[in-house]
Amino acid sequence: VKATVVDPASFSTVPVTPNWTLNLAVAGVLGLVIGTGVALIRDLMDNSIKNASDITKDHDLPVMASVAFDKSVSKERAVAEFDTPRAEAFRMLRTNLQFLDIDVHMKSLLITSPLPQDGKTSTAVNLAVAVAQTGRRVLIVDGDLRRPSVASVMGLPGNVGLTNVLVGQTDLQTALQHDSSTGVTVLASGPLPPNPSEILQSQATHELFRRLENMFDLMIVDAPPLLPLADPAVLSVEVDGVIIVIRHGKTTRDQLRQSVERLRSVGARVFGVVANMTPARGSRFYGYETYGGYEQLTPEEAQIPRKAEPVAKKTRPSSKADTKG
Repeated sequence: VKATVVDPASFSTVPVTPNWTLNLAVAGVLGLVIGTGVALIRDLMDNSIKNASDITKDHDLPVMASVAFDKSVSKERAVAEFDTPRAEAFRMLRTNLQFLDIDVHMKSLLITSPLPQDGKTSTAVNLAVAVAQTGRRVLIVDGDLRRPSVASVMGLPGNVGLTNVLVGQTDLQTALQHDSSTGVTVLASGPLPPNPSEILQSQATHELFRRLENMFDLMIVDAPPLLPLADPAVLSVEVDGVIIVIRHGKTTRDQLRQSVERLRSVGARVFGVVANMTPARGSRFYGYETYGGYEQLTPEEAQIPRKAEPVAKKTRPSSKADTKG
């Protein structure tokens, strides 16, 4: 048998395997699918508050202001510059407080948060400054007898203050400090006591707060965080209402729910929520979607929001507030 070569064998210059083009395409698709899946799972497991609807729908509370994150803010620079977006946010909060219930003349307000580091003190200080800019007499009381910071934030001494007055060591006029740069009067915490909750729910505190309400147009109390301590619930029955400060992307829905429940269980009036450290753009908090626009609207143009919860009478409670923490 005679064999004849019809065509010589030819060889491909491209390897059959591995097929890098196909492999890269498959890897890209798998990476996209896995990445999307991980992101979805993370979002489903993330219970933190990221938009206004998490507050308004779950708790029927208004978002009274949105304070954007500002990396330049520190303990030494907590008071916002007048012409900044951050200062405007606190002026918005000031204005929205006036629309909560026009039939009630608010004389006292408590600022708290679910946990530490949410921004309650900076909110209390900047709101006080914003109110003082309207010519009203404003007092800020450092009611945090565990980790006080109002005096240091405002650059004032804090060694004499609330506790000295309550135990009769110092008269009130001596303890009050007026900050001429902001127009705000400050009652610092004073020496830290071993029994903060007992002091704050004393008859002396009740009588002092009534006296301060008569001396000033507005008294703002900076209270400790709600979830670790009973002190804020104790103080909440001594004021006209409470604002809860939450931290965008950190405070969870459960933490806010527990905070609201703790306040309502003692009969406190919860005015609303301030969203702190929100993204400057791209967030559903941006533009104050719930209470937006009052600073720019005339009274005729503004839509008055619904009334807040019924006012709790500021009388000494017959039983002590829940001290479980």
